[in-house]
Amino acid sequence: TLVQHNIEMAKFSGYKRRCASLEAEDWILSIRKNRVIDGFLSKPSSSSKRLLVVLLLFATIQVVLHRYVTPKNDIVAMETVSPPPQRLEFVHITKTGGSAIERAGFKYGINWGACHYMKIEEIGCSNPDIEFTPTKFQSYELTSPWHMPPTILSEYIRNNSTLGKNPYDGADLFTVVRNPYDRIVSEYYCPWQGFSPKFGIGNKTKTQDINDPIKLNNWIKDMITKLSAAMKVFDENNRDITGRIIKRKQGKKYNKDPGILAQKHFVNQVNYIFDNNGNVIVKNILHYENLSDEFHSLMKKYGLSDLELPNKQSGGVYTDTNSLEKKMTYRELDEESIRIINNFAKPDFERLGYTMVEKKFAEDYSLEATVSNLH
Repeated sequence: TLVQHNIEMAKFSGYKRRCASLEAEDWILSIRKNRVIDGFLSKPSSSSKRLLVVLLLFATIQVVLHRYVTPKNDIVAMETVSPPPQRLEFVHITKTGGSAIERAGFKYGINWGACHYMKIEEIGCSNPDIEFTPTKFQSYELTSPWHMPPTILSEYIRNNSTLGKNPYDGADLFTVVRNPYDRIVSEYYCPWQGFSPKFGIGNKTKTQDINDPIKLNNWIKDMITKLSAAMKVFDENNRDITGRIIKRKQGKKYNKDPGILAQKHFVNQVNYIFDNNGNVIVKNILHYENLSDEFHSLMKKYGLSDLELPNKQSGGVYTDTNSLEKKMTYRELDEESIRIINNFAKPDFERLGYTMVEKKFAEDYSLEATVSNLH
C-alpha cells in the first residue's frame, strides 16, 4: 500500500544516512590512527593541509547531521499519507429517515440497508449484492433483514446461511435514532405497518379520518401491547440462557412469527446499538432531530462529502408531501399513551438521552436528546 511504501522509503533513507555516517566516522578514525597515510601526511604541503581540513570538516558535518538532526522530511511524508477510511454500513431502524439515507447512498453508488437485498423503485435501488428471497411467511429473522438488529442478524447467519453474507462484517456502522414519542406517531402514519397502510391488503380504514387523536391513541396502545407480548414470547422460546438466538426451523405452516414482530416496527432502538453483553456495536449514532447536519459531518469524516440527503418535501421517500401539514404530532398523545410508551421504550429514553414526561408535554418540551448514556 501507499502507507507501507512510505514507511519502507523512510527506513531506506535512514539506512543510507546511517551508512554515510558510519563511513565518515570510520574515515576519521583511520586518520587518527594513521598519522601517515601512504606518505601523504608525513611531509604535507600547504595545499595538502588545506585539503585535509576540508575533508575532516565534511566528515564531521555528516556525523553531526546523523546524530543530532531529525530526518523531518521522512516523518512528514509518513504522517501526511493516512490510510483510506473504513467502509461504512448503515443500520436501518424504522421511521428514522432510513429510506432517504438508502436513496442517497445508492445515488452515490453505495448499497445500504434494503438496497443490499432487492430492487426498490421508490428508493432507486437496482443492483442488490446479497442473494435474498423474501419468505412467504412472517419471520423475525428472515422478514426485512435490513431492519434486523445487527446482533440478531449475525447470530442467525451463523446458525443458517439462508441470508447469505453479513453486510456489517468488517465495517464501521452508523444508525439514526429518534425521540420515541415522535417516532411512534410516525409509525402511525407508516405506509407499511401504520393505522392505514398504503401497501396493506384488505385495509378497512382507508375511508376513515386518519388525523383523529382518538384513533391515534387507541392504535398506539393496541400496537405496543401486541408488540410487547410478541417480543416476550420470542425471547422465551428462541434464546438460550446467554441471550443468544438459538437455531430454529420456520416455514409457511410452522413457527411463524406475528407480523407485528416480523416487520420490526417500533422495536426499541437500543436493541440495534448494543449486543447481548451491553457492548456498543454501532460506532456512529446520528439523531433524527438534527439529521442533515450530523449526516453531512459523518460523510465528510468517511470521505463521502458529496453524498447528500434528498429534500424531504421534494424528494422524500414514502412521504405523503400533500398531508405533511395536516399530520398530528406527539402533542396529541394522551396520558395513557404516554405511560405505555414510557414503559415500553424506557431503555431508549435512558440510554439515548431523550427526555421522558409523566403526563403531558410542557410548552418548552424539546424532542432533541440531551446527554446519551451509551457506555
